[in-house]
Amino acid sequence: MAHPVLDADPMIHVSDLSLSYPAHAGGREFEAVEGVTFAVARGEIVALLGESGSGKSTLARYLAGRGREAGEKSARIKHTGGSASVFDVPLRRLGRRAASRLTAYVGYLAQDAGATLTPELNVGDILFEPIVERSKHFDRDALGERIAEMMDIVALPLAKLQEYPYELSKGQRQRVAVMRALMLDPTLLIADEPTLGVDANNRPKIVELLRWYRERTNAGMLLISHDIGMLEALVQDVIVLQQGRTVGHGDINEIFRHADHGYVQRLAQALRATAYDEIAEE
Repeated sequence: MAHPVLDADPMIHVSDLSLSYPAHAGGREFEAVEGVTFAVARGEIVALLGESGSGKSTLARYLAGRGREAGEKSARIKHTGGSASVFDVPLRRLGRRAASRLTAYVGYLAQDAGATLTPELNVGDILFEPIVERSKHFDRDALGERIAEMMDIVALPLAKLQEYPYELSKGQRQRVAVMRALMLDPTLLIADEPTLGVDANNRPKIVELLRWYRERTNAGMLLISHDIGMLEALVQDVIVLQQGRTVGHGDINEIFRHADHGYVQRLAQALRATAYDEIAEE
């Protein structure tokens, strides 16, 4: 069984990868990602861009080692071609134990993470939850200090640690979800729309948290985001997907300024024009 090699470079290696969802209810198998190739070097921050349905979230979940976690069989991701590895661990036929070992080092923020926080737990316990699931022995005081620092960065009062998800706004729940994804000190963070539902004033605080985390750990990141402020502040390299295929790949400034693919040009214009079209409540 392959063990994660944490100093592997690149951290993520994807070659001609195709992913699909199984046929269900008499329908055909759905191909979500087709022939995608890219790599994420150690400590690099890469963005995955594309319209809804372009395969970004499928690719992110699969690379995070969570491709088979979905409850329903029809939502489980099927590897149909090419190869993908994270920390030199091949993801094809990734078993449960190998997945558990890998996900200790790969932080993952699902797109709906803020909406799916455990309702029975208060914020403090939600943040401790990933650590408690892994180990019964940890330095609670040191973790408490780190949580306090993160709460300060994202502008959440410490009193919120005693509150439950239903007592928080949508934007506050999202900030808690981002912090939770960092609790195991991942060497790689894969985050799907980290600023989703957060109002314009507080989005930069999530950018600040991710920057703080990276400076502390030199973690690599794969980010899906429509937040142009976040992209320009953090990202070097951009991969643009359309209907599961790569239609653009390169330096963020180059790709937005000199896009030779019409779709990439339209996407760049839309990102700049709206600077995020999410109407968020705080």
